[in-house]
Amino acid sequence: MLNWFRKLIGRRAESPNVPKVRIYPNPLVGLLDDSEAAKGAPLTQEEVIAVRDNAKWIEVTQSQADKFHAAFDAQIQLPRLDPDRIWEEWQALNGREP
Repeated sequence: MLNWFRKLIGRRAESPNVPKVRIYPNPLVGLLDDSEAAKGAPLTQEEVIAVRDNAKWIEVTQSQADKFHAAFDAQIQLPRLDPDRIWEEWQALNGREP
């Protein structure tokens, strides 16, 4: 399923001590936008957190994440939301107060 991703980031052996970051193959902003459209109203904080928590993500090194984001951004420009600040960033993106 994720063979395209493995090819993109490579398969270099990484030390187990290399810090990892989460990336979302389906951007959180798109998932939230779709959820809000389906609801027909702004999502609550609990709903935003639930979308994030149920989203598929992959843990990779920072250099692998940078490669993924560069390839993705070359195809389409979407805001990237920090999963740890998702509520605040989603509100700011939509011109709402958190």
